[in-house]
Amino acid sequence: MRRTLILSILIWFCLSAAVPPLPVSPNACSQAYGANLPDPLPGWLQPVEQPADLQTAQSYELLAGHLLKGAIVDGSRCPSGGLNADGSPNACGLETSREEVFRWQNRYDASIQASASEQNMPAKVLKAVIAVESQFWPAANWAKGEIGLGQMTEMGADLVLAWRPDYFLAICSQGLDKAACAKGYGGLDLAAQRILRGLMLKSIDATCPTCPGGVDPTRGDQAVTVLTESLNASCRQSNRTFWLATGKRPAELLSYEDFWRLSLANYHIGTGCIYQALRHTGNPSSWSAIAINFPTGCGSGAEYIRRIEEQIVP
Repeated sequence: MRRTLILSILIWFCLSAAVPPLPVSPNACSQAYGANLPDPLPGWLQPVEQPADLQTAQSYELLAGHLLKGAIVDGSRCPSGGLNADGSPNACGLETSREEVFRWQNRYDASIQASASEQNMPAKVLKAVIAVESQFWPAANWAKGEIGLGQMTEMGADLVLAWRPDYFLAICSQGLDKAACAKGYGGLDLAAQRILRGLMLKSIDATCPTCPGGVDPTRGDQAVTVLTESLNASCRQSNRTFWLATGKRPAELLSYEDFWRLSLANYHIGTGCIYQALRHTGNPSSWSAIAINFPTGCGSGAEYIRRIEEQIVP
């Protein structure tokens, strides 16, 4: 893990000068692909017309456990309050919390649809990432460094601040003066960068000791916005990583669907893992060819994509 982190940092510096930067655009993922998009788009990458198009009715054990532990769902009629010793819901707890689980997994659909529409991103993918990362529970685990609906980490915050300049300026204005912000994220010293990452992560933490269940679910709306920015940033970074590893634009070798899979894996395991897999593949002409070439410590990338695809709304 430490080697992967160090490699990611080194590649980040290389990416800053590897190829001419893409123009800043809200449509960063299609632009980063480097060619005209397929028409029509694959179903899972198509926009949705209304929040109702995102509605799901999945069973999420992690979410059910949080709802029972926080007394958002009353499990008093169940053995042990509906919970097993490890905090997971027992059969009674799972059934008792079923309706509330359905409500929580759809409570951010309007925010997801609006944020995706504003940034020209696929809303189905956005919701699927949230399902895999947090099961729609918006609180933070600061001990693990995983915050909010998208389970954002410090490296994830670094990704957004480095690759989404408008978002960087919005955060920077909250913690630093104009002269510092004018330097851009890469021009700041490490202490200043750490301040901005902290501000960003705190903005998406829904933990609220005085709120029912210990969370303020309205803070999840901000986490949706930040996750959308993160996926946009990951597309831009993936474009650069692909060029650095192959000397080609993604569209020269990959389908648009496979470029999205690559970008999602980049969000999850980082650019160091992606770079190594691309180099090991030699001729990365498909996601399946890339996925079997992840080095030690990066193998969760392929499993992550499989889990996301399982969550995609038909």
